[in-house]
Amino acid sequence: MIIKSYCRITNHSIIVDGVRLQELEKFMMGNNVGEDLDKVYEQLNVNYHDYNNMDDYSKLGFITAELLMRHNGYDVEQEKPDMGLLIYSRSGCLGADYTLVRVMEGLTVNERAYERVIPNAICSSIACRHKISGETGIYLSDGFIYEQYFRTCHGIFETEPGLNTLLAGYVECYGGYVSSLLCLLKRPPANFQMDYDLREERFCIEMLRIY
Repeated sequence: MIIKSYCRITNHSIIVDGVRLQELEKFMMGNNVGEDLDKVYEQLNVNYHDYNNMDDYSKLGFITAELLMRHNGYDVEQEKPDMGLLIYSRSGCLGADYTLVRVMEGLTVNERAYERVIPNAICSSIACRHKISGETGIYLSDGFIYEQYFRTCHGIFETEPGLNTLLAGYVECYGGYVSSLLCLLKRPPANFQMDYDLREERFCIEMLRIY
């Protein structure tokens, strides 16, 4: 796979293609994840109808995808049948599960808490926002396994000839920890010999290690 572009967000940083977005990352204070993400969202002037109902995990993925797609000039009104969406996570919607349990126990009130406990809710929000209608999936695993990630993406390109681009990566947001890395992966050329490129794997390792 060829990584065309990427966006990386942590508790204290927001990076798009190697450039730190200081006007946005100044809101990532690392103390209150939900409030930090909401402040970043406000700066984007998106006004997505369902954002306020999202859990922090979905908000992180939504904002990461928004920054990446906007940076690459994609029109949110244009249908994208040749684009797929793949997200890896360790905790997934565990935060939303916890909120729902608190609602069921009468400890808090949230009439729409049940909506975010569906594991692929994060994908549906991103896909609806950007009109992505290709292959979509969420994988839960013990951390971001780079080789598995690239092999899975390669398999999607192999089995879905109509796809030219994958919005794929890792989103983790639980217990105050924020880490996302979403990439735009392009279909490799016909004479590409390897099913994934080790340079791309090292790229992911460095991104998750440095920032």
